[in-house]
Amino acid sequence: MPMIRRLFGGRTERNRKSLPRLDGKSTAAGVSVTPERALQVAAVFSSVRLLAETGSMLPTGVFEKSGATRLPAMEHPIAPLLTYQANPQLEAGEFWAQVLGWMLVRGNAGVYVERSNGGMPTGLWPVAWTSVEPRRVKETGELVYKLSLDDDEWAPIREADGLVRAENFLHFRSFGVGGSEGLSPIGMARQSVGTGYAANAYIGSFFQRDASPGGIVSVPGVLKDEQYERLTRQWKDLHEGFDKAHQLAVMEAGAKWEKTTLSPADAQFLEVYKLTRAEIAGIFGVPPHMIGDVERSTSWGSGIEQQSLGYVIYSLLPWLTRLERTTNRLFGDPSVYLKFNPDALLRGDTAQRFAGYAQAAQWGWMSVNEIRAKEDEPPIEGGDVYLQPLNMAPLGSAAPPAQRALPGRQQRADDTAETPSPEELPSWIQRHFEAISAFFAEQGDRVLAALGVAPDASADDLIDLSADNEALTEILFQLARSLTSEVGAATAATLGGSFAVEETTAFLAVGAASTAANVNATTVEKLRSTIALKAAPAEVQKSAREMFDGMTESRARVLAQARVSETTNFASHEGAKQSGARTKTWRVWDANPRKTHQRADGQTVGIRESFQVGKREGRWPHDHRLGVDEIAGCTCRLQFNL
Repeated sequence: MPMIRRLFGGRTERNRKSLPRLDGKSTAAGVSVTPERALQVAAVFSSVRLLAETGSMLPTGVFEKSGATRLPAMEHPIAPLLTYQANPQLEAGEFWAQVLGWMLVRGNAGVYVERSNGGMPTGLWPVAWTSVEPRRVKETGELVYKLSLDDDEWAPIREADGLVRAENFLHFRSFGVGGSEGLSPIGMARQSVGTGYAANAYIGSFFQRDASPGGIVSVPGVLKDEQYERLTRQWKDLHEGFDKAHQLAVMEAGAKWEKTTLSPADAQFLEVYKLTRAEIAGIFGVPPHMIGDVERSTSWGSGIEQQSLGYVIYSLLPWLTRLERTTNRLFGDPSVYLKFNPDALLRGDTAQRFAGYAQAAQWGWMSVNEIRAKEDEPPIEGGDVYLQPLNMAPLGSAAPPAQRALPGRQQRADDTAETPSPEELPSWIQRHFEAISAFFAEQGDRVLAALGVAPDASADDLIDLSADNEALTEILFQLARSLTSEVGAATAATLGGSFAVEETTAFLAVGAASTAANVNATTVEKLRSTIALKAAPAEVQKSAREMFDGMTESRARVLAQARVSETTNFASHEGAKQSGARTKTWRVWDANPRKTHQRADGQTVGIRESFQVGKREGRWPHDHRLGVDEIAGCTCRLQFNL
């Protein structure tokens, strides 16, 4: 049995060296906190149930990355285990609920991977963490797991003595500060949980044994037995029962009524109980109002949609991300991954959803049938066509580039076109600024939260470059694609042609990824110098906060302007090229330009050729080939000629 193994087995030394254990430890409230006892505290049960159930109810999917493209990979042989049936006895939704439940209560969850003779996973079997003992092979440092199943557990374990290697065991960890196991939220906050349990027990016994009267009738002198019985009977007949409340009370012989209240100590204890609920909600990162504590104001937003968004981003997503990253080990291929879809929790009201759908259709990244599928409506004929903003024609219906500017076409407006300046696109600069600033702010919040737990953590530990690069790449790519679509179409229309934005997707994706990697690498370097002050934790946090505050303002604005300038030049160049422009001319718009740019002014080259600017060559202003010295602060534009 697990308890016997803990008493006589080999786990005592490991637990003695670890942070406070979950089992068998008393608290200042005189309560020994165990998982079963902790779940009897309403706030603990509500928090665990909320996170486990909302996480397990979300749709899951398996996808494959190919460059900037994400394609469904539901035909993968492992996909059914994660999305439909984890094993013959357990469907996928209940599987994820069990895994999340163990992580939330014990800080760890284990899943045994059943494999076929060919090594392919054929079943996923959750194992109670009390039946798992992580071990390390001294010679190699390899992590293995000793599984000793209890009587009511079963899994098709093939390994001798239950010693399972890491590739056949998924170990889901909650937050931890080293070691092979995650920290139990309940174990680390046992004092608050114990106080909550004691408060709950005290309140129950208070109502069970309390003999405090609701009020007192006092009379001068001493009543005879007959007078006492008459007064008591008369008072009950007139006022006892909810249907007789607030009736007129007639007092005689100098009798007076005095209402009693809770003692100050009892009233204060009830306040402690209420405060403990909010503390327990904070342990699990759950907004108090979602577990019934609605007495205090919330900063999670004013509407249901905003509150749901805050819950998904700050409470649920960290747990889902841990599930995804650990599960991805099953695929053995970094391009294939599991993804939980929280969109079902973020649905706004009808007007907001339809406004979002309209924008998605207008900008060509969702078709009518994709929108109808999200509303559980059947597809319609012709609903798989994507539209583009210029004239809402079917995407890709434009003529080939060589035929887009044939002489004599009626829609041709002019023989030349110019690149718009960033000043002519203030809304795009603001849109870039807001998105980049929000990314920096969220990144800063994560860093500060991590510093609060581990004040001596390094910059590399505080920032997950892989995840942040992917997130920022997606933000920059979507912005660049939309801006390119607008500017490219406008330039093409000026020259009498049309523009297909999909022909630029690969270039935009590479550029976004490169910029994201550079930005986040710079952030890590800046953070490394900021927190390496050998100062007190509070001063380190203050320095980091000031750093990210500056990034959300000045750095985000500079980056926004640079991205708009670079993308605008590229988009107008592609729009002109697709419309059949034959040459391009470098134009200087600065009253005091660089000497290299002044010498390049008026230089005309073929549309596919490069300009000579100083000692470098570039296809357009802000082309990365020109180098930082020629790009920074540049306001030059291009003129395109048919």
